[in-house]
Amino acid sequence: MIHAAMLLVMGAGMLAWRPCRAAEGRAPRAAVAMLMAGAAAVWVSSFALVVAAVTGELGSPVEACGILWRQIVAGDVGWWRSALLALWLAILPLRSGWELAPTLRCTRRLKRRLLSAGRPLPGRPNVTLVSGLGTTAVTVGTMRPVILVDEEFWDAAGMLERAVVIDHEDAHRRGRHGILDLVARFLTVPLPCMSDVYECVRRHLEALADDVAVRTHGRQAVGAALGRIALAGYPSAGLGAAGAAVWRVQRLVAPSRKGRWRDRLLLSGAAAGLVVAIVEVAAETALALGPVADPAFCHL
Repeated sequence: MIHAAMLLVMGAGMLAWRPCRAAEGRAPRAAVAMLMAGAAAVWVSSFALVVAAVTGELGSPVEACGILWRQIVAGDVGWWRSALLALWLAILPLRSGWELAPTLRCTRRLKRRLLSAGRPLPGRPNVTLVSGLGTTAVTVGTMRPVILVDEEFWDAAGMLERAVVIDHEDAHRRGRHGILDLVARFLTVPLPCMSDVYECVRRHLEALADDVAVRTHGRQAVGAALGRIALAGYPSAGLGAAGAAVWRVQRLVAPSRKGRWRDRLLLSGAAAGLVVAIVEVAAETALALGPVADPAFCHL
């Protein structure tokens, strides 16, 4: 299938090369969209190629029915065809689920324990102060995210630092960045050498939250506050697991505005091109697999 092969090359190339890397910080939303679309392209195209190999010729409903329905029901599936499907399932979705399930369980347990050990911040029902949190603040949870703030940091911080941290974490909570983070990890975990892509998505989610705080306090004020928090050395994790403190402070304090609209246009165009190609390949794959859902199509 030529379209699936082209999409695979396009998605993998986008993830490995990433055009305009230096511009990603100037267009974090477009950068996140491009990276996640690239990972999704690898998933969709690889599945389409497997289907093409299993059915013999993608777009032939008779072949699709004969292989994926009649032979499965009759127990006469060729070993290499079933092996291809099993291999794709094992390498991508099953591996992602296996990697993420323990993390989700641990996160739920940690969220319950920290909420029970902390105390709500007066006037902010979604914010809980926790002693010895180990990081300045963190938003925990996917469907019902809550904000946890280190109690010692809160007592020592100034008004600006407090406001910046709360606005930043509230942007994570309201923007459902936990879901985006989970989807990005699900898409990139099974792909080789894609840990850098996942960390890049996390870094740009931090940038998106910083930009929300900028609308209230200004770029210089937010950058200076983040710099003071990072240099304070407490808590030990500083700005968090996805902090990238130097990168975050630099993009706020000394931003490069050259070609900002062109960078956003390039990244958005790359993401849109990937989405269009994904939809086209997915539609062709569904067309080939459509008869499988109807047992009456192929008389057994």
